[in-house]
Amino acid sequence: MGILIGVFSAAVFMDWRFYRIPNVCIAAGMAHGMILTYMSFSWTGVVRVLGVMAVLFMVFYPFYLLGALGAGDVKLFMMMGCFHPLMEKDGLLHYMLVTMALAAIRSVMKMAVYPECRERLFYLARYVRKAVLTGTVDSYEIDKTQTRCVVRLSIPAFLSLLLMSAGVYV
Repeated sequence: MGILIGVFSAAVFMDWRFYRIPNVCIAAGMAHGMILTYMSFSWTGVVRVLGVMAVLFMVFYPFYLLGALGAGDVKLFMMMGCFHPLMEKDGLLHYMLVTMALAAIRSVMKMAVYPECRERLFYLARYVRKAVLTGTVDSYEIDKTQTRCVVRLSIPAFLSLLLMSAGVYV
């Protein structure tokens, strides 16, 4: 678990500093997970992990295409999928739920502190209301230079990993 925490620390730092998670971090974590899975479960575990990674990709990639997640977030979740057989029953699901709950808490905190985040939420609400009432969907324009309102999932995912490795939830 130490290597995973080290790789995750590097990924979080790079995401926090440069808004990008290098593929080297993800590949190192995936290789570590695959090796541990192979040592514990042989090839059946590796095949299972590949299936879990494919499902995670299919679930989260559409959110990336919509702009709700970054590519690094999708890759981080796929990397955690490499450790799925090593987790207890429903461990990966609990990990994802805790990560999303921590991200939601962070989002609410940002909306409470930064007016531009509240403004962005109101813009989204008006956009959805117009789409529901008129049935037309315009392009959803947001200011890409506003980085204060961005919630990077790498930080809640890392906190969730630390909680999981400390045995706080499983």
